[in-house]
Amino acid sequence: MHWRNEASPQAQDDLDSLLEDSVNAAAVSLSASGGFSTFMLVIAKNAQRGVRQLGTTLGTDDELAIQRSLELPEDEQNLLARATVFDVTVQAPFTGDAIKVLLEHRDRIALDVLVPYAAADDSVDIDMDRANAASGEVRLWRPKASAPQ
Repeated sequence: MHWRNEASPQAQDDLDSLLEDSVNAAAVSLSASGGFSTFMLVIAKNAQRGVRQLGTTLGTDDELAIQRSLELPEDEQNLLARATVFDVTVQAPFTGDAIKVLLEHRDRIALDVLVPYAAADDSVDIDMDRANAASGEVRLWRPKASAPQ
């Protein structure tokens, strides 16, 4: 995956910092309670950062529906980047618990990252060396459809 070859330095910095912040925030919650609820980290055009959490359980595992429930109507105009973070169990590319981070930048770059972790009663082991990244789907900043001529 060669997304860095196509991404501006700003987009690279934004996505790198969102990934780091996402994993760190998940680690804090995992250490405290052994799990975490889905959340979204955002970077606004004015460089302000924010955290969004679900107020209640949606009763669905549909990641797109959960992501949309964390969006605000003005996000497409106001945000530079966002990361939606899920606590998942996966079978591939490794087996076990993982922090799943859906990263997205207004430069139309999207990455899906899985970071394995193991939680014990008194510790959490997050293995960034085994993290797996793949191209993701741009959802918020999709190109506008051309009007029929």
